[in-house]
Amino acid sequence: MYRVLIVDDEPVIRNGISAFIDWEEEGMTVEDHYANGVEALSALESCSFDILITDIKMPLMDGIQLMKQALALCPSLKVILISNYSDFEYVKEGLKLGAVDYLLKLTLKREELLAVLRRTISMLEEERRRDSELNHYQEGALYLDRKRFEQEIKRYIVQEQTFPESTVWDPAWLEESYACVYLMLDAAEEWRENYGYLYVQLLLEELQEAFYKQMREGSALLVAESSLFIIFPDLEGEVEQQLNQWKLQLEAKWGISTSIGFAKEQGVHRILKGYAESSLACQRRFFEGLGGLYRRSESESNHVQTLTDIEPNPDWTPFFEMIHKGDPASSAIDFALERWKSGILNPGQVQLEASRLLTGVYQSHADAGALVSERYELLFRKTETLEQLASFMISELEEMGKPYIPKLSDNGYGGQLITKALEYIANHFTENLTLQSVADIVHLSKSYFSLLFKKQTERNFIDYLIELRIREAKRLLAQNDSRIYDVAGAAGFKDVKYFSKVFKKITGLTPVEYRESMK
Repeated sequence: MYRVLIVDDEPVIRNGISAFIDWEEEGMTVEDHYANGVEALSALESCSFDILITDIKMPLMDGIQLMKQALALCPSLKVILISNYSDFEYVKEGLKLGAVDYLLKLTLKREELLAVLRRTISMLEEERRRDSELNHYQEGALYLDRKRFEQEIKRYIVQEQTFPESTVWDPAWLEESYACVYLMLDAAEEWRENYGYLYVQLLLEELQEAFYKQMREGSALLVAESSLFIIFPDLEGEVEQQLNQWKLQLEAKWGISTSIGFAKEQGVHRILKGYAESSLACQRRFFEGLGGLYRRSESESNHVQTLTDIEPNPDWTPFFEMIHKGDPASSAIDFALERWKSGILNPGQVQLEASRLLTGVYQSHADAGALVSERYELLFRKTETLEQLASFMISELEEMGKPYIPKLSDNGYGGQLITKALEYIANHFTENLTLQSVADIVHLSKSYFSLLFKKQTERNFIDYLIELRIREAKRLLAQNDSRIYDVAGAAGFKDVKYFSKVFKKITGLTPVEYRESMK
């Protein structure tokens, strides 16, 4: 039986998780559950639990702190996080530390929890099987030494502590030059979607085993859900060439793409620095593309980024103005890319800023809640490079650029009528709409509808209609070389001269000038 510990400060969540599953039937037992991390850590000191299910936000000690200290006590422990959307930055940290997965409190279903638990058990069983088989290798003693050293490295990385001068297994080559390598599986999320989490986990373990079979000295450990940290002696001073050759062999054998960051260090006490340097080097894949071999330059290594290096609240007014005016999404993204390509932010910070920008756009929509919750996670998990992030955002913003229903402050009867009117306008704005024709749709008098529309949208009916038509004209001008007359008609303007005057009044450019500016 696998022993499970549940930690959450809300009794209803703890009891709900306990009641969700027929634990005995699944080969598990829930023997304890606690309201905070401090109590749970005391129970974990015996290291007799196999699975930890923990909330992130808790009093006294949060779930991330608990996870760090629990893994330091028992590196083989498997952790499942439960959280809210507002905890996503903590969730990312937990996944980097090696959490199996995370589940959302507000939408937690028995089937989802059961699937994650079964996957966790499969991982535990596979680790036990693999450890058992490797113990029978001819060089089993050497493997066990490596494994102990691997666990010790992992413990110090998790605790972010400097290595002592002596360790459980302190090979002589650590006192000479050695390579620190951070390897990431490219397109890991796509692999998970197509083949499952367990497949990716087993693939990484295959890579780990391949390293041990090929390299008589060194260690390899899983440090995140799609990454390995490897150290080995730099015997001939040709680490880059050796890594390139090994990388090509791995990719050819398993049909994968990998990105590798590396650094050189000397002395066991420098392992933690080597881990940080190689991890930071691998982050360059976000800016330079997947599949590369990266090394931190000396200037990068000497520069320690502080909060003062980063402008905390940049002026994004031009970005939102371009979106509001209906300019091509690529123009707004180009504005953002000027900041992001500068290198003052790391990939996570860029993704966070991108999510905030999209949230600002989402929140102008009536269905903002659904949009944010559905797309926010996708941005973090599927944009491994800046190019992918830019494409993702352009796609999202173009979707937002279509006629939409603006968010109204009043959800009462009046708000419902205007929402219905806005839906009708969004579907028919290129047609011959009038104030009277739309008022008839919602069964209101022309005068009352006019007053209610302005109160709800803070715009006159005709101004709103012209705004939609100009946005459509911008889209058409940026996408094709149709005649201005045809663009005007397709956008809902019957008089091309009137269209040209209105367009220049709103944008400051003639339709022809605007088209040229978009090339």
